[in-house]
Amino acid sequence: MFQTTINHFLQSFESPFLTAFMRFITTLGYMEFFILFLLLLTFGIDYKKGFILFQVLLWTAAITFIGKNYFALPRPFHVDSTLQFLDGQLPDENTFNFSQRGAKSFWEPLPADVLEVTRKAEHIEYGFPSGHSSIAIAFWGTLLCLFRQKWVRGICIALMVLIPISRLYLGVHFLADVLGGIALGGLCWYIAHLSILKKNKRQTFFERNHYPIALNTFSFFLVLLPLLFLYILPSKVYILPAFMIGSGLGFLLLGQKGIPLNEGTTLHRFGRTAVGILLFIGISFILKKVVELAGMEGQAVADFFKDLLAGFVLFWLVAEIAIKLGWYRRDYKIV
Repeated sequence: MFQTTINHFLQSFESPFLTAFMRFITTLGYMEFFILFLLLLTFGIDYKKGFILFQVLLWTAAITFIGKNYFALPRPFHVDSTLQFLDGQLPDENTFNFSQRGAKSFWEPLPADVLEVTRKAEHIEYGFPSGHSSIAIAFWGTLLCLFRQKWVRGICIALMVLIPISRLYLGVHFLADVLGGIALGGLCWYIAHLSILKKNKRQTFFERNHYPIALNTFSFFLVLLPLLFLYILPSKVYILPAFMIGSGLGFLLLGQKGIPLNEGTTLHRFGRTAVGILLFIGISFILKKVVELAGMEGQAVADFFKDLLAGFVLFWLVAEIAIKLGWYRRDYKIV
């Protein structure tokens, strides 16, 4: 599974069109796309469903990073210079001068000397498990459970298949990376199913609009449990637990008076989404400048609280502004 044979096979069909298509597909697995997509979904279509998908995305990404750091395994282009590096966004870090040093057979691991060299390298982005694959399964799998339309399911299933394949074609993941990512994503999807997507759990969650701040299972999962990631994840990805906690606090605070109903005209939905995008960009820029002026740029604590505040503002202030403008209606009835 750590051979580069399948990568070479897929790249034997290489053409400008196919590479452009695969790069487009793989772009749908990067965080920038998910942020824009979820802002559109949360404020333009359904606030609660958008919030659930944000949580699934962040938890899956955090667990995937833990796996990458624990296994510390290189990518195909690190160990085989004869393989084309076709990804347009991941940095080309192939400075090891290895040629066809993948595993010799399907079940064999990577050579020990290759692992020794690559694990000593600085600034290397490890490959196993594939984050694109894990998030593709967990995120799009959750989306097809939340939206039951046939065309939505078709798109979700297509992306769950195409995104892992794109990573193989572009030369940035072994088959083992992709299969590991699919297994991990499937586990996260299953946990989300047990927690919120099952019929009885789903009805309970979506029928409620009020969420009192109290130390219960829901608030523990949203706010306290993500703190554990601070002891496990590298500081460069503190944005994940920070955004988990910030968005959770914003959701709970909004739920004190009532989560707004997903009503409104097309203009209202456009206005809410525009406020969400502009406010997220604006607050992120302002907080970044504040951290720089305070001389705390690059410090883990400053970055953590910056991202926590950004998540909080996104899920609380945007909705409150839209309510004040009449673009949302709040149901004050406690269910």
